[in-house]
Amino acid sequence: MKYIKLILRSPFLYSLFITLLSVACYKDNHQTSTGPRPGASIELPRVKLIDGNNVYGYILDEDNNPIANITVTDGFSVVKTDNKGVYQLKKNDKAKFVYYSTPSDYQIAVETNNRKIPLFYRTLTAATTPQQHNFTLRKKTNMETNFTLFGLGDPQVTDDQQVARFVNETLADIKSELADIKQPVYGIALGDIVNDKDNQLNNMKTRLGSTSMPIFSTIGNHDKFAASPNPKTNDLFEKVFGPTYYSFDIGEVHFVCLDNVVFTSNTSYSLGISQAQIDWLEKDLSQVPKEKMLIVYYHMPIRGSNFSTRSQFLNLIKDFKEVHMLCGHTHYMENYIHNVSGKEMYEHVHGATCGAWWRSNINGDGTPNGYMIYQIEGTTVKDWIYKPTKLPRDFQFRLHWGNIDFGGQYGLFNYGQSSNTLVANIWNADPAWKAEVYMDGKKLGDMILKTSAPLNEDAWSKGYHIGVLNRSADSYSTTTKHLYSYQISNPNNTLKVVVTDRFGRKYEQTHADIVFDFESAWQY
Repeated sequence: MKYIKLILRSPFLYSLFITLLSVACYKDNHQTSTGPRPGASIELPRVKLIDGNNVYGYILDEDNNPIANITVTDGFSVVKTDNKGVYQLKKNDKAKFVYYSTPSDYQIAVETNNRKIPLFYRTLTAATTPQQHNFTLRKKTNMETNFTLFGLGDPQVTDDQQVARFVNETLADIKSELADIKQPVYGIALGDIVNDKDNQLNNMKTRLGSTSMPIFSTIGNHDKFAASPNPKTNDLFEKVFGPTYYSFDIGEVHFVCLDNVVFTSNTSYSLGISQAQIDWLEKDLSQVPKEKMLIVYYHMPIRGSNFSTRSQFLNLIKDFKEVHMLCGHTHYMENYIHNVSGKEMYEHVHGATCGAWWRSNINGDGTPNGYMIYQIEGTTVKDWIYKPTKLPRDFQFRLHWGNIDFGGQYGLFNYGQSSNTLVANIWNADPAWKAEVYMDGKKLGDMILKTSAPLNEDAWSKGYHIGVLNRSADSYSTTTKHLYSYQISNPNNTLKVVVTDRFGRKYEQTHADIVFDFESAWQY
């Protein structure tokens, strides 16, 4: 009787029940996915496979009603569920997963409440015989047109001590921010989750999933593994985190994750997006209205680079209403604006949460360890800010005098400027930002962005990492693209610098850092 009552509650299942009265009841004896199966208390009708197809299943809601028009893929083919909630496709020989693109009106499924890592896929068997994989989606109460997005660059942990720093510094800071946010929140970890340590992958997955927000991940160069001399692959990462390219929707935004790290040997890698991903992306985006905003995320910055599928990639994404690209990898901040056929697309290069590989509390360009927070409203990124770890939100720049030496017994570094030249390191700046210099309350002028030597490296950061810690100059002489300068005729008077970001927020400082205060600068 329980079976009959369940069917009568659903018009779809009632019609199926009537049909099944006239045919033999079908018990699926094909390969099925593990774990709870949608419709476990009912007999789902047999799926009639089109010749050649061998991966199929149902996508149902919590009441076992079918969900139509859900995009499903094996990473090669892209199909939609029909009005019975059924999808089917022919598995590509290289396919490892079957997975769906979560639509805006359904919740992001996660592993558990304590490990909020998205779970939108099933692992495929290598067999060519038919295999069934079903999914259940939970309807959202409200459409999340407005939401907050966290972007985390490069945790890149090597050992338990660095994991502890990530937990006690980065995640503690994130959880403090989350406590004050009243709207839906999601996160993206932008690769290099670990630092060549596959034994930390599952540990970091647990840590990332420990906040109140679901957090997606992309793969970085240090997340790939293989025994030497073989080229590193995605295999171990995929066993823990699942597919390395996929899509989903939140509100009016379509998100796409890509893998853009290509290893040609065990140690050599380059930027690239495989043709297989481009082909998949074209199919995926063909299902998405151009009126939506598109956010694409990956590990290595695309700005200024060249790779074989670059034009294909940019042409595929340029026609959406607004396009943002998110990445990490560099351990420095940069905001880069692409212009493709007159369309401006913003690429956010995130400073690393680990800074300069956990050697200090800053990145190699002087940017504090931290992460980005984006406010999404409809089809636009309404606001974004870089949040320094365990520091106030309004700490957005640092001032120095151009001739001051920074460092220790292993070397001294300065900005190569005169004693009356003021240097500002404004790590999240872009062309819309402004830095004004005041002396004795009177505005003297605007600081000017400098990008050529010597104002293309942060002497303050080099002074500590190289001059004090004796780190390699090759690794810690980091490109810096956000140093501003201004010459002051009388620097001994009362100084004030006012920096205004692109959203109109103002930040002020009245003094320049002259020497290191190691206790306050390098220990929280």
